[in-house]
Amino acid sequence: MCAICNFKIDFGVGHPLALTVAVAARKAIESGLIEPVDAEQGALSAARMRMSSVDALNLLQARIEGAHSEDALLALPDFYVLLIENDTWGFFHATTNGFDPDIVPEMPDVTATDEAKRSNIVIMSEAGLRAWLDGSFDIEQALRESLFMIDASADSTDSLTRMLTVAESIVTGAC
Repeated sequence: MCAICNFKIDFGVGHPLALTVAVAARKAIESGLIEPVDAEQGALSAARMRMSSVDALNLLQARIEGAHSEDALLALPDFYVLLIENDTWGFFHATTNGFDPDIVPEMPDVTATDEAKRSNIVIMSEAGLRAWLDGSFDIEQALRESLFMIDASADSTDSLTRMLTVAESIVTGAC
């Protein structure tokens, strides 16, 4: 499901690195680094969980847009963010007005062996994203401990890592 384009698509696809991120998130929850996302029960629990994920992706979008100039946003490659708890996808395509909320992306390619054909994907848990947004850990730790993983070409990985580093500087005050 693409949260950024307001539920216009539902990919129904996971990512091979989601299990690695899930294990890292569980370890971080057990160590107290991140708080688990509330697992509600009942008829509307799936919808509530999806809306919580959408909210987290919107917070990420706002953080990235707020930390980057127009030129810096336009220099970013198109990328997807996958929140693993309920396979909520966000697609980020920069425009002169921030990320395009009306774009309908193709299904992400998570299996291509040719990295030029594979989609740029940031894999994370909602719990990890919310903790990072709150400043509980930095992007270096998130990547080192597999709380966040980037599946992209080397150039795109560098660009997306820099993007996240700049976005976290809003909280830390660093540059």
